[in-house]
Amino acid sequence: MASSEEKPLIEQRSSVADALAEAEDDVQLSPLSIQGAALIRSMEALSNIFWISLGGTVLTIFFAGLIQLSVNANSDYITLGDYQVPKAILPLATLNFGLFAFWMTANRLGMLAYVLETTRLPKRMVYEIFNLNPPVLHVFDRSNSKRRSPFTGVAVLLLNWAVFFGNSVSLTWGVAVQEIATLASFDGPLMAVFTVLTVAVVAYGVRSVLPPLKTIFFHLHGIELTIGWPRWMLCVVAHFAVVLVIAAPYLDINDGSDDLIRAETANAIDGETLLINGVEINLFGIDVMERDQICQDAQGQDYPCGRGAVMALQDVINNHSVVCLPLFNLSENRILGTCEVVLPGEPPPASSADFLPDKYRPNSLSRLMV
Repeated sequence: MASSEEKPLIEQRSSVADALAEAEDDVQLSPLSIQGAALIRSMEALSNIFWISLGGTVLTIFFAGLIQLSVNANSDYITLGDYQVPKAILPLATLNFGLFAFWMTANRLGMLAYVLETTRLPKRMVYEIFNLNPPVLHVFDRSNSKRRSPFTGVAVLLLNWAVFFGNSVSLTWGVAVQEIATLASFDGPLMAVFTVLTVAVVAYGVRSVLPPLKTIFFHLHGIELTIGWPRWMLCVVAHFAVVLVIAAPYLDINDGSDDLIRAETANAIDGETLLINGVEINLFGIDVMERDQICQDAQGQDYPCGRGAVMALQDVINNHSVVCLPLFNLSENRILGTCEVVLPGEPPPASSADFLPDKYRPNSLSRLMV
């Protein structure tokens, strides 16, 4: 049983604990604190979406660069270490990412607009919260009302999407131009479908993102946010500039039509492999002895048959052009293909169709080596 001296101390501790609990309950249940936290959380979520959007643009630039490398130009895949990414999925992946990013951006903007419309926080406090913890790109800063400025947050956001869809169109074009014989056709109608889908995704983004963005801007500054034709024109120019710069190399990436590899000079690595422009092409349909292989003749004498095979292939291609149809990648810098030597006075293969029919090809390097 507690003594008379201990009772006041116990009662004092109990009263302090009760006072702290009541204060804590008041803070947790305060509508203003909840609304302030919701405002900050909404802006942080919007910042994350902006970062994701910027990262998506960087990825499209990365893949647009990879697709132009010589090791990937003559294949339906992009080689990434031990992995191969089908080119055909890149256009669909970019459109899907764009649709998702637009939806998430519109969702977060709508949530932020709702918080502003329903909050009971003083307007000055709301303004201070936006100044202390602004979303990435500062899209709500008052300077965004300058329609001719290319350095405002809204202008940067629009430019980011212009570059993103410029790369998306370039990837689609690259898949169509570089496609070879191993996958389904990527023809004109499919290109038209992707064009319509791209326009639809862009239209969805404009209609879903701009209204809540303008609503939030009006709540903060009491003025209408107008994008203006200078910023729209800047986006259009940036989009087509990216398309022209990135897609232009696809038109001449193989120095020929129908994905044929044409070379004035080629070198024999072994009896079944050519080196053309830094890419090894393994001849389809034959298997030749190794470069350093030693064989025995009819008398049982050793002789360098592997070196003889290399010299035989080099003799065939010396001073002649070579035309190859790549079939698929064997490794990062090695391609399986069928090749023909172009002899004087004879027409070279003009397209992949010349290689595909099951008919006698007198200048086939595989046939000549056999």
